Amino acid sequence: MVLADSCFNLTHESFEKDFDQVLNNARTNSVHYLFSPSSKESEIETLLKYSETINNLYVGIGIHPHNASELKPKTFDRLKEYSKHPSVRAIGEIGLDYYRNFQSPSVQKKCFEMHLELALELKLPVFLHHRDSFHDFYPILKNYIDKIPQSIVHCFTGTERELKSFLELGLCIGVTGWICDPKRGKELRELIKYIPDNRLLVETDAPYLIPKNLDPKPKSNRNEPMYLKNILVDIAELRMQNVDSLAGTTTKNFTRLFNC
Repeated sequence: MVLADSCFNLTHESFEKDFDQVLNNARTNSVHYLFSPSSKESEIETLLKYSETINNLYVGIGIHPHNASELKPKTFDRLKEYSKHPSVRAIGEIGLDYYRNFQSPSVQKKCFEMHLELALELKLPVFLHHRDSFHDFYPILKNYIDKIPQSIVHCFTGTERELKSFLELGLCIGVTGWICDPKRGKELRELIKYIPDNRLLVETDAPYLIPKNLDPKPKSNRNEPMYLKNILVDIAELRMQNVDSLAGTTTKNFTRLFNC
């Protein structure tokens, strides 16, 4: 079995002390492909440096909506330079987040549209963050998405209407350990059947969203790529599919999406 984690936030401070062990744990548990998006510009050089020594680690460059006010006049000139690195395979993590609202909607929308323009220019897919913002997110995205390579809505936790709208745009859907929570993930567990095999990716979003089906749970409550199979097992059960077969399918989707 070869697994691909389509979101591992490796620059998070919780991984600083034992990063090598986290990687070893991932490999031991069949996770051989990793994608790590940036949330702010200051993380990008660290991600690129890691990608030069870690096999099959691919990187997204961009500014998360939580940090949208960091966007400066020269930001995109620097992102264009970073995009030349061979490990850069997407623009992201980008989008809108009206749940936290750490930045005003107007600032978020401006940042989002400028990143979409960049993806269009560089012909790179986008790695999308969407939360409580569909009424703005969808029309903005729809204006660009048919001119951008196939992209992904990461950590999908939305409604049936939202899912079907994203699928109509040709997007892939990333599913996290949210689906392992029978209470919080109830709607997602019902919707998972609607995602076509060739559009489904799995992700830990580590260190966040640790799967509820872990037994025993780590004392730190920190999620890691090594727990990706726990997520896949729940998805396979809900979709009534073979785990090994679904692993192969989602890894193939990862390598196609990120061109690796």
